Amino acid sequence: MAEEVNFRLAEPSDGQAVLDLLKVLQGESDTFLVDSDLDEITGQDEAQQINLINHSKTNLMAVATYGEELIGIVTVDNIADGIGEVGLAVLAGYQGYSIGTNLMELVIDWGTAFSSLDKLVLTVFSENQPAIHVYHKVGFHDTDVQLQDGRESIKMELAIAKKD
Repeated sequence: MAEEVNFRLAEPSDGQAVLDLLKVLQGESDTFLVDSDLDEITGQDEAQQINLINHSKTNLMAVATYGEELIGIVTVDNIADGIGEVGLAVLAGYQGYSIGTNLMELVIDWGTAFSSLDKLVLTVFSENQPAIHVYHKVGFHDTDVQLQDGRESIKMELAIAKKD
């Protein structure tokens, strides 16, 4: 990689590019699940969502960029009082370069310094060993194993240590 990979909060102007990235990620992997029908969301809708997220202490969207291209994304969605669910994905061609680790470290830094959350949680399919390695490396621990759509999934969590 000749250029530098950058990590930053998503901006409203990224709306369409985020949707395009999510569509590619969905097509690349069966371990990446999106709740919404991406074809029903416009770039303008996504831009408005990003704007709301950027003004929240319980939700986050950050991206990894290579040049002008979005190559990875991490989100935190507030799912219960004090609990945020993490979602992470990196384009297949950019995996293995610590991009996922850097995005997770960004989430933890945000959680510690800015968010009002007490805990981060996530679910990962047990066959996704590279992702499990990243999550353990940044401090997540396993809390439960379940069958989800006939596949074994691992629930993980990380308590957020607040900075004073």
